[in-house]
Amino acid sequence: FWLKGLETRKSKNGGSETMQVFARTLSGETVALNVQACDTVSLLRDQIGSTEALVFGGRNLHDEDVLGTCGVQDGSTIFQVPALCGGGDGTPAMGKRHAKSHGLCVRCGKRSFHYQKKRCASCGYPATKMRSYNWAHKSKRRRPVGSGRMRHLKTMARRFKNGFREGSTAPARKKNRA
Repeated sequence: FWLKGLETRKSKNGGSETMQVFARTLSGETVALNVQACDTVSLLRDQIGSTEALVFGGRNLHDEDVLGTCGVQDGSTIFQVPALCGGGDGTPAMGKRHAKSHGLCVRCGKRSFHYQKKRCASCGYPATKMRSYNWAHKSKRRRPVGSGRMRHLKTMARRFKNGFREGSTAPARKKNRA
């Protein structure tokens, strides 16, 4: 697909005619160069006097590439870019997907306790007051006293009323005499 639209003009002696291309250097100045479509990138690099990488059409140009097959035409601009070491495989966030940032909260029991912030997103632990907002009515219904980790508090009021009796039956109720 690089050959699509490639126009080379033949001169009368059978060789390809020279074309004028532009090279944008790292300093920002543009240099006009006369090359042929059959020239290699290394010849172009020698004309510029550059050891940096050359890019045309978003594609890195290697020394053995021929300008005509890379799609370079008359009036094309080739960019000089710094060659950077390293780089990644294009997927830097894949390793962070399974990092556990939240764990179980000791107060509400939900997996909302942020390890680094040391704070629960659901109940606000370690704050002394439970995190609740008056606009979250459903949330308030979901978290009454006796739900979550401290389930035993659900029956605590009733047991307190009866003196925490265990292993015996309730005393018989007496009719009120009026």
